[in-house]
Amino acid sequence: MQSTDKWSCGITKTMDIFSGKWRLNLFWIIAQNEGIGFNQLKHQVPEITNIMLVRSLNTLLADGLISKKLTGSKAPFHSAYRLTNKSKELLPLLLKINDWGNHALLKP
Repeated sequence: MQSTDKWSCGITKTMDIFSGKWRLNLFWIIAQNEGIGFNQLKHQVPEITNIMLVRSLNTLLADGLISKKLTGSKAPFHSAYRLTNKSKELLPLLLKINDWGNHALLKP
């Protein structure tokens, strides 16, 4: 689903942010592990390629949902990913969606 500037639906725009295969999963992992590094993320999602991990993180960064802090005085630098204040507003909504999915979709 790709929204356009003509669409003013907030749900569509929000769904576009998480429409990638890995973005919501990475967002969730970062939410649970503030300050997690690139290699730790890669370890948590072993099926993801390095290229897709970088692309997904860059998308979340560009959308302002995560922040990245580089530490170290010389390469290789350590990356630490955190949720932004903007994205922390989403957590209660995602938890409610998770609860609804567990209740409505997983029960026979």
